[in-house]
Amino acid sequence: MEQAIFGLVGVLLGSMITAFVTIYAEHQKSKREAAQSDRQYERERQSARDTFQRDSILTLQNSVIDLIKSAHAELDRIIATAEETQKWPARQWETPTAVGWSAALLLLKSSRARVFDEEIRSLATELEKAAGDSIWAKSPDEAEQHSKRLEPLLDRFNDAVARTLPSFYQG
Repeated sequence: MEQAIFGLVGVLLGSMITAFVTIYAEHQKSKREAAQSDRQYERERQSARDTFQRDSILTLQNSVIDLIKSAHAELDRIIATAEETQKWPARQWETPTAVGWSAALLLLKSSRARVFDEEIRSLATELEKAAGDSIWAKSPDEAEQHSKRLEPLLDRFNDAVARTLPSFYQG
């Protein structure tokens, strides 16, 4: 009879140990799966953020270029008018808007708001101001002074973009 009791106790003890080990293993497996799921979620979230930033920066870069093209076209128009009239036609509110200026300016402002990098946003703001100052200048000298700021600012802007973009393509 003692053997039967020891056998029963052994079976019960073995069953309890097996149940405990099974529960522990399932718990550990569940924790690993949850951690893996969390990592996958973070990768997807980071990928979406990177795509958003990359697209926003590229849109901002295109809008900056469009704004500068528009400013140069307007300056060409103003210079041609000045050559014809021998008088600098300082822009007034009623002066025709530079071709594409409003659309480029609106796109620049909206895309700049979506860019997280402060240096890029700041340089876009400086470019916007320099371009605006050049076409609203009261004299040819003032227009030239403001226009000369555009190329170095654009170089700095493009350098900042070039430094930033690669980080959004790394996996």
